[in-house]
Amino acid sequence: MEEVIILIVSIIAGIATYIVSNILNRGPVIASAIITLASGLMLPYFFPIIGDVLATAAACSSYAGMISVENALNPLEMAVISLLTGILFIAASSAYVGIGGRLGTIAAISCFAWLGFKKVFVGLDK
Repeated sequence: MEEVIILIVSIIAGIATYIVSNILNRGPVIASAIITLASGLMLPYFFPIIGDVLATAAACSSYAGMISVENALNPLEMAVISLLTGILFIAASSAYVGIGGRLGTIAAISCFAWLGFKKVFVGLDK
């Protein structure tokens, strides 16, 4: 059940960051900071047992949400990227804990995987 909650939080955080950054035109850094701060304050309060893990997953997805609108055309594409980010976060949860760059690397891999998927499968008709 914890994994499902992580995936849901990842999707919400990624889409929220994407919307603040690209639709509300606040920029990717401010958008990620807002979502990371809000999740860091609220999730441990509402989920005392796993709130810190959820806040970390939200931060990770907010990094993926910094993607430009040219690479993720709409919030639905961002939802797919965020889902992939959540899956990779769960898969790498015990790898390199405490080592800097893990969350950003997960976010970057998710974005690159989505771009590769679009290039291979969506670009076939061109």
